[in-house]
Amino acid sequence: MDFSADDITTMINSVLSCNVFRFDNKFYEQRRGLAMGNRIAPLLAIIFLDHIEKISLTSGILLYKRYIDDVFVIGITEMDVEAALERLNDFDPRVSFTIERPDGDGYLPFLNTKVKLTSGQKQWLWYKKAASANILVHSRSSHPNYVKANVVRNLVKTKKQVMHDY
Repeated sequence: MDFSADDITTMINSVLSCNVFRFDNKFYEQRRGLAMGNRIAPLLAIIFLDHIEKISLTSGILLYKRYIDDVFVIGITEMDVEAALERLNDFDPRVSFTIERPDGDGYLPFLNTKVKLTSGQKQWLWYKKAASANILVHSRSSHPNYVKANVVRNLVKTKKQVMHDY
């Protein structure tokens, strides 16, 4: 099947205009944004953020990493990072970016890690947010073995990916 750009736009608009959900046996229409669980929401969020970033991150940034809505930025100076944050926040009043400063030891949280850069050397530690439920599948649970194996496999994969990216 060949779809034109207009066909795709029409289909996306149809999906976006049908943001209806049921709660407590009553139907509601979401007026702004995308409903949680909408399968197209992550893709549209990535496209939207990519668009904002291309326009806003024009100078002073040495490293920019994003995973969904978690961003790690290194600028030439702190003022460059502040200016980039201001440009990002000027793009759309309904989208707000915030900044997190390094902790007392100089580590900045990003995803499952805390990262510290000192004189060009990088150090990282595993990190768990205070709100994290810290739920793991116990080895003696009744979950299938492939589920337990995937928990371990994903932890190892995350560690390798984090080490590679930094």
